[in-house]
Amino acid sequence: MPYHLSTLGGLAALLLFLSGFLGKTPAEVNSVRGQTLYVPVYSEIPYGDRDQTLDLTVTLSIRNIDRKIAVMLRKVDYYNTKGELVRAYAQEPRVLPPLATVEFVIKASDRSGGISAGFLVEWESEHLCVPPVVEAVMISTASTQGISFSSQARVVEEKR
Repeated sequence: MPYHLSTLGGLAALLLFLSGFLGKTPAEVNSVRGQTLYVPVYSEIPYGDRDQTLDLTVTLSIRNIDRKIAVMLRKVDYYNTKGELVRAYAQEPRVLPPLATVEFVIKASDRSGGISAGFLVEWESEHLCVPPVVEAVMISTASTQGISFSSQARVVEEKR
């Protein structure tokens, strides 16, 4: 079915009108100078009917996906279920070059975080840049069984 020019023009006008309701363009959303991020993690997870838990290995991954600009990791703190600081992983600021990744691992035997632990990650840059991808992967295996899942960071604060 051929489209008439007037139909396409009306469709384009409608899309332009609706784009005003969608918020910022991707370039505006991705241009920041720093963020504080919260990443929920699970170092153990309950299962079954007998109050059993499965210990999980947690890997926090911080990926600088900007192709030109380095970011500075200021804080990588691990908190337990009660909101108490368990461990500070970044003792001093650490530069993460463009396209570089850093990981922090919590062993399955480390139950100090409890079931609903979390990380606070603070990063900044001298220039506007694409925010890093920050996520956690939780995994456990026992004999022929395995479980894995991931958790995405949530923005708590942002510097523009």
